[in-house]
Amino acid sequence: MRRLLLAVALSLAIVSAWFGSGIWLRTDLTIAVDGRMVEVRTGAATVGEALAAAGVDLGPRDATSPASGTRVSDDMLIEVRRAVSVAFHVDGRWVRLISAAATVGEVLASSRLPVLPDDQLEPSREQPVVDGLKVVVIRVVRSYQHWDDPIPFKTLRREDVTLDLGQTRTIQEGQSGRVARLLLVTYEAGREVSHQELSRTVLKEPVDSILRVGTAGDIVRGGQTIHFLKAMTMTATAYEPGPISCGASATGYTYLGLKATRGIIAVDPRVIPLWTKVYVDGYGFAVAGDTGSAIKGNRIDVCYDTVEEALRWGVKRVKIYILELPNS
Repeated sequence: MRRLLLAVALSLAIVSAWFGSGIWLRTDLTIAVDGRMVEVRTGAATVGEALAAAGVDLGPRDATSPASGTRVSDDMLIEVRRAVSVAFHVDGRWVRLISAAATVGEVLASSRLPVLPDDQLEPSREQPVVDGLKVVVIRVVRSYQHWDDPIPFKTLRREDVTLDLGQTRTIQEGQSGRVARLLLVTYEAGREVSHQELSRTVLKEPVDSILRVGTAGDIVRGGQTIHFLKAMTMTATAYEPGPISCGASATGYTYLGLKATRGIIAVDPRVIPLWTKVYVDGYGFAVAGDTGSAIKGNRIDVCYDTVEEALRWGVKRVKIYILELPNS
């Protein structure tokens, strides 16, 4: 009986040795290394043993995927990443790292370099790693800052017919205001690249400066000196009071009820008030006594007694001088 048990135990030991040596158990693998794909059949139990059996030498910083301690399985792909040199320019100096990481970001993640998440990299964190790659770290700093800034005042110009042309008079001095602002300022490599205003509080409102500007002057026409309150350059057309100019409904009278004749001009009342006395270069003295649907803005329509006179006038740019405003 003892002999039988000894024989069984010896047989089991031999079978175990055969299985352990891989003679009976073989696994088909693919190894990607140094740019090549190698297919092998091995009896190794782990990735590391399979690589050693295939004659793949690993440097101290080379990496494998899966890890070297992983048990092998059929049709497994084992990738070998060789450690390469990557240089980082950080804070004015170059630091060289040896790494088998696949991307720049992975190299940093496995290093102790003081690179912060907001810092920018050139090339970027997604850049695949190759031997000799150089990466520049651009420091990005964001700073909350309180700024106290002036608010400039405006200068408002008011026409003054009591002052001669070119004269000015300040009737209210301007004063700058003050505003407190909270800003988020971004610096790259020590240089400000942007700032974002987060809030503002007006501490003091500005006071506008008010300036009176003279418009009055004198002109000489036909040997006569004419004092004007304001001079304007306008486009002037001409009309006559009959149906040719004013249509079939023409009455011969103006919007104000005046007889339409030479000495009456049609105006835009928003620009020249009705009843204003004027002098028009090339036409003479007149009263703003009419309006017209086409007379808008800086445009006037001078009245003549005949169609021929109106046609001779045509369309021209003229100086018009305001002589007396209504109720002035």
